[in-house]
Amino acid sequence: METIGGDLRHMQRTPLSESHVAALRAAGSIVRYPAGTFLSRPGTPADRFTYVLSGEVEVVNLYTDERHLPSTLGPAQFMGEISFLNGGNWSMPLRATVDTEVIEVPREIMLTLMSQIPEMSDIVISVLSARRRRQLDDHDGALILIGEEADREIRRIAEFASRNRIPYSAIALDTDEARAMAQNCGITLTGPCVIFGREMVPDPTPQTVARLLGLNRDLAEEAVFDVLIVGGGPAGVAAGVYAGAEGL
Repeated sequence: METIGGDLRHMQRTPLSESHVAALRAAGSIVRYPAGTFLSRPGTPADRFTYVLSGEVEVVNLYTDERHLPSTLGPAQFMGEISFLNGGNWSMPLRATVDTEVIEVPREIMLTLMSQIPEMSDIVISVLSARRRRQLDDHDGALILIGEEADREIRRIAEFASRNRIPYSAIALDTDEARAMAQNCGITLTGPCVIFGREMVPDPTPQTVARLLGLNRDLAEEAVFDVLIVGGGPAGVAAGVYAGAEGL
């Protein structure tokens, strides 16, 4: 019941096998979260892979603090967004609805496991890609652009987000929706603006948004990579999926 990915919409969900879970146990650690604990918040690093052993995890609406989607993650499912693969940040908050026990594997160790176990890599990347597709289809993320039609810099941010398949919502400036969004975030709406989470972004530019999303990582000068993907558009995503499936 992998429904946070929109029922994976175009593919059948394949759970991780017992051998995959055993590998996660060997590489990670068991962590217990009391009910009500946030496991992720927008803008924080997606630095670990989280597999649910028991309990329940929900996506939280940024503006109401209530459950955002009708379905939740339970045992045998895992947390994660596509940004996990490139060391980016979370875009959605997740919270334990009951006392929850998980396996947590640090990102670098999980990437090594995925390179060693291509079957697990294929499952994980398929699920993460489907979740991103749902966010894009529903314009569901932490990035809100108000007044794109009236501000050149915000249009540049919209273009940057579109090219890099970053989910965002665009709201016309002089509308009740824009005023309601500002009120929900506790900000004064005086003109076009960018909101990330519940905070107004000062001096918004594509570079600023990239930093908030954790996309401005510096390349290591002496590291060796199997594949280097420049650009996060459809071709880049496809290259990442196929490279991951091959264990690269």
